[in-house]
Amino acid sequence: MKKIKIYLLLLLVGGVVASCDMDKMPYDSIPDGEAFTTPEDFSRFDATLYAYLRSTTYGDSYTAPELQCDGFNAVTGFTGSLNSMYSWSFTDEESTVSTVYGNYQAIIANCNFIIEGYNNCDTTNTIIFTEEGKKEMKNVKGDAFFLRAYSLYNLAQYFCRDYDDALLDQANSGVSYRLDYNPSSDSHTYPARKTMRETYKQITNDIDSAAKYITREGEMGAIYVTRDAILALTARVALTMGDYDLAIRSAEELINGGNYWIASSIADLEDMWHNDGTQESILQLRTSNQSELPLQTGVRYLPTEEGSAPDYVPTQALLDFFSDEDFRKDVYFMRDEITTTRGTGMVYMFNKYEDRGKLYDDYQREAARFTVEPKLFRITEMYLIAAEAYAQLGETQKAKDMLDAVMINRIGDFDPSNTAPYYTDVMQGIKDERRREFLGEGMRLFDLKRWNDGVTRGTPQQMDVEGEFVDIAQSPGANTTQLVREAGNDRFVWPIPRQEIDANPQVVQNPGY
Repeated sequence: MKKIKIYLLLLLVGGVVASCDMDKMPYDSIPDGEAFTTPEDFSRFDATLYAYLRSTTYGDSYTAPELQCDGFNAVTGFTGSLNSMYSWSFTDEESTVSTVYGNYQAIIANCNFIIEGYNNCDTTNTIIFTEEGKKEMKNVKGDAFFLRAYSLYNLAQYFCRDYDDALLDQANSGVSYRLDYNPSSDSHTYPARKTMRETYKQITNDIDSAAKYITREGEMGAIYVTRDAILALTARVALTMGDYDLAIRSAEELINGGNYWIASSIADLEDMWHNDGTQESILQLRTSNQSELPLQTGVRYLPTEEGSAPDYVPTQALLDFFSDEDFRKDVYFMRDEITTTRGTGMVYMFNKYEDRGKLYDDYQREAARFTVEPKLFRITEMYLIAAEAYAQLGETQKAKDMLDAVMINRIGDFDPSNTAPYYTDVMQGIKDERRREFLGEGMRLFDLKRWNDGVTRGTPQQMDVEGEFVDIAQSPGANTTQLVREAGNDRFVWPIPRQEIDANPQVVQNPGY
């Protein structure tokens, strides 16, 4: 049977990890035994969905857009990993781009399969389908709607321009997707890209559908999609769409609900990031065995061997962005000795995803280094979403209150009555705080795109070699340490992967590639 290399039709059932390798199984039929006949079938496929999610979030899908921006420099003698992203020279053949695109499309295909399986399942046998079983099946269908919305939204973030009323009905401004499971080797049946309006309408429709089926109540550290996670995704999407009233309502329902609190000490932040503490987490993907280990987000930022060097280190400008009283500075960064082609000396490294945290202690595996349980939504983001939405509506005092609620818990000497040491303009203060708070979480590129801001890399860090400071950045110049990209540059939007363009004649490439 023929195997197809096309992302849109990928379906790896049974817990297989998603990847950019499309030659996994034939696509002209569903494998025998994979139909939905019991509630246990739904639970099994639900586990597959969450497995895909673990293999899609974190890792280079977070690191690549981060390195495009203004916070890091490649270290002299580095391995070259993600260099094309760092230097803005990537093409539609970039493997990271292909993997991100393929993995989210794989989640969508699995979601379609589950939704159709639910719709076609005969639940009249009351012996097999108990009321409790039917309830769980509904939650699984809700998970499928939620994760399809989540995947479509992220595809739009990576592969489409920022939401803009002027672009809503422009041809090929949205995502290519289908809403049914219909594998075929006939490329004429593959879907074209939708408009931006159609794409975001589908996202919001799927969120609404998830809310009809999900009954799990929210709690801090929830490991499955809950009603609170639906609110969090609603707030994030609404902010992107400029629906500021909805963003505020959704975020404030979580803020005022009493289930979540902001970590307010170095110890809490340390526990949250290095020990898989659930502080702040609205949805945190549990790692219950070694097969569920998340991707290694910190592997680009820390040495893989003692005495060696990381590939990327923070710029001095980024380090200076954190005051000495900022609790995050002690948790996000560490100063240690490394060896590069310029010598051996002390340098600050990004340590949010430390080398050997709790997951390494639990599993003692190489793959457990440089990673933590994925935190998909945190309450801190909801405060900053509400702050930004209020600021965009001109309600400055309410925006300030939300911003200050975060900063007073993060910065030891922060005084809401005298914010001048940290910000004077509220909107700029929100931008700066998002830069600090979500460093390394893959949001920076999308924030800059939403604000229509450009990228300007700041002053590089220097390495302290026995009291003498030497340059540490690889190949200083206009495409590295001095990189400047104006707002609206084509590469704020990633290209549709070349494999997809070649396989699907209906798909149109983004400008500039």
